[in-house]
Amino acid sequence: MKKICLVLFLFLWSCTAPRVVTQISPEAPEGNYAMGREYISLGNDGIDVELGFDGIYDAYLVFDFVIINGTEETLTIRPKDFYYVLLDRAAADSSMLPPRMAVHPEKVLLNYDQKIENKEGEKDANSFLGFLDAGIGLLATTAAFITTENPAYIADAVFNTIGTADYYISQDKQIKSDMEMINEEKELINEEIFRRCLVLPGEVISGYVYFPEHFDTEYYMFCFPVEDQLFQFVYNQQKVVRYD
Repeated sequence: MKKICLVLFLFLWSCTAPRVVTQISPEAPEGNYAMGREYISLGNDGIDVELGFDGIYDAYLVFDFVIINGTEETLTIRPKDFYYVLLDRAAADSSMLPPRMAVHPEKVLLNYDQKIENKEGEKDANSFLGFLDAGIGLLATTAAFITTENPAYIADAVFNTIGTADYYISQDKQIKSDMEMINEEKELINEEIFRRCLVLPGEVISGYVYFPEHFDTEYYMFCFPVEDQLFQFVYNQQKVVRYD
């Protein structure tokens, strides 16, 4: 009975292997939920901003930043001025801490170009290796046929070549599919990422802002300068064990 229990435990453990994930949540009263995100709102002197954590992608923390201009003036928003500071506790003094700047929008898009270039390299290598493997297999089997004059070797060569070709064709299709997905994601980000802009009176502007992830901090304070104001959001970072 003990052995059965042990086997059952090991089976269940293998099916629910633990993994550590990063969980980032706002240090604020519960906000409003939209499109699967929790948005935290701040406002002052007719300017309202909202921040919603979207997720972690390629070691970037991605937020949806929204600004609502309720003033009678046109606001100039510069994402290059967005930054965060690292805190050891939520209420720590941040005035003397060094800023870590948001990632420039063009750098984010260049990362997608690099991914596409890498996939193109994989595609070329896959085509070359497929041709090489099939050719070597065919030559080796044909050489054996010449030595033994056994027709079975030619049949083996044909079937082996077909099998090799199928594998590399399948790999090629997967690489093309990956490239299409990367291109589609790049086009979406290109449209949605937050760039320098003017926000007219009564206008609402939103877009994605990317920050470099910091693995060791417990708290981030994300800072968004808007004209002569500074909007600050504190988020807690925790490592959580999950079982899939």
